[in-house]
Amino acid sequence: MFRRRWSGLPADPIFPANISELGYFINEDDEIRSLENADYYFHYFLTKNERYNDRRRFAYNEAIGNVVHSRLDAESLAPLRLPVGTKPIDPHVPIRISPDLPERSRVVLIVGEDNQQFGVLAHRVLGGKGGITKGSILNLVQALKKQPSSSTDPTPPGIIIANPSELWWWPEGKRGLTPVDRHYIPMASAVHLGRAYDKARNGIPKNITTAEHVKCVFEEVVDKLVGKDVKLDIIAVGNSAEEVEKYLNDDEVWKKFGTMMGAMVVLGGFYHSDEFKCEGFKQFMQERARAYAIHHTPLDNPIAESFGNPGALGFTSFGCPAFSAGEANMTELVLIETHHSVLNWLENVALLGEAYRNEDVQIYGDDDGVIPEEVLQAWGEKDVEETEKHMKGTEKDMEEAEAEIKKDELHALEDGNSGHDSTPKKEVAVSKESSPGSSQDSRVAAAEKEDERNVVLKVKDLKVTVEDGE
Repeated sequence: MFRRRWSGLPADPIFPANISELGYFINEDDEIRSLENADYYFHYFLTKNERYNDRRRFAYNEAIGNVVHSRLDAESLAPLRLPVGTKPIDPHVPIRISPDLPERSRVVLIVGEDNQQFGVLAHRVLGGKGGITKGSILNLVQALKKQPSSSTDPTPPGIIIANPSELWWWPEGKRGLTPVDRHYIPMASAVHLGRAYDKARNGIPKNITTAEHVKCVFEEVVDKLVGKDVKLDIIAVGNSAEEVEKYLNDDEVWKKFGTMMGAMVVLGGFYHSDEFKCEGFKQFMQERARAYAIHHTPLDNPIAESFGNPGALGFTSFGCPAFSAGEANMTELVLIETHHSVLNWLENVALLGEAYRNEDVQIYGDDDGVIPEEVLQAWGEKDVEETEKHMKGTEKDMEEAEAEIKKDELHALEDGNSGHDSTPKKEVAVSKESSPGSSQDSRVAAAEKEDERNVVLKVKDLKVTVEDGE
């Protein structure tokens, strides 16, 4: 009988959490490239063994995280452990804040996706074409530091970067992990299935779920570290946006934080406006919030008003005006694609202050058939010419079809009146002995009249069919 010892299992591979030691470098375009061939980005399929590839990717992500955190340090964003006052060795979740939050008259809270590494918007951009700054939160931080807080305060707003994803505490590593990275921590061997979640060992107090983390950020950071007269702007992405809306959609919560709310941007969220039960929050969403969703139209093209757009494909019941996210085709790319528009709008709201209200938007696709000028400009001259050509061609085809219908209808009526229509008539036996006014003559006349009526009905049916395009 065969027996395999634990010591005979293949060891779990270990890779250094260093970009250069992993065989990569950061070029002049801020992109991570291969040392062997600078034309290549990160290569996941190093071997045919999935565990080896995942463990290497785990080290690579950790190395990227170290680079992002070092740059956040350079931007003077201080780390803060939640719950506040937790020791470094105890379960905690790190966030980043401006060191002088109480002195800021405006604060921007950024809540990323609940499955992304802290500070990372999209690894496909950060580790590929675009680079570290574009694919991370650094892009927003640098842009916000160039904005004024209000029309009377030229200083930049304060920043709070929440961390709704790294909520799985790794005791050996003394840090939180994302729902994905938790599966790639070192195991007893390369063939172990993984480690089950243990709330006592892997849970973080007050931050077990994304909803709890959002509540912790508001109650321990916004409530205690932000000034009472501050204006709070929120940028929330994906499922995290839904949790932020759920938290604010409460009368007691809104009574506490509603007066400081300046503006809110929802990116890729799906919290239905029918769920709004707090009237204050509902009014705020209608007047001082906007949403961005994946849509086939150009960036910033309006796709729904605050009450939604039943004629649009996809979800539009955001409770606020919704706009297209442009070329973004997945949630993690929405903020990267729209960040200029998002920050410009937040700045506009901050400068106008309490006077700001959302403008009425014209939804493309209304019955008037008018395409907004800004949409035509975004499409480009070539697209505009093709669109106009298509519309003119369609109009011409419709006119020709209508003329053909009228022509056929006229011929059919003339043939029917002359008794030479092509519609088969009912055969009626007529007796030689029949005389004018007899019952047989009546049946013949009735049959001919019915045939004429059938011709007219067929012509009308033909007209309806052609007009419907069938």
